[in-house]
Amino acid sequence: MDWLSAIRDLFGFIIPFLERLPVVRAILGFILVFFLPGFVWTLIFFRQASVLERIVFSFGLSIAIVTLSILFANLVFGMRITGFNSVLVIIVVTILPVAIYYLNRLVKKKKKKAAE
Repeated sequence: MDWLSAIRDLFGFIIPFLERLPVVRAILGFILVFFLPGFVWTLIFFRQASVLERIVFSFGLSIAIVTLSILFANLVFGMRITGFNSVLVIIVVTILPVAIYYLNRLVKKKKKKAAE
């Protein structure tokens, strides 16, 4: 039993459900691959950008970040490029900037309280 078995079980429950609803699967896949990773990275890179600018930047960043991170995982860690592994890499690439964003906000709040 490897450490990914719990995650595989969760996906094993969700994927058959999504296979019966191809439109929902296509919409979720599009958002997960082409929009969401880039949008959360714009929170880190483009702090002063408007919402429209963030949306535009998110498509380009998503395409670049998702592609490069999957290739990086393949070359450096020897991870095979499969659908499951790709989704895991995309989830990590999406959660990482959210954690960085909230840690930065927490540090700024502490600095502001210390300055008062």
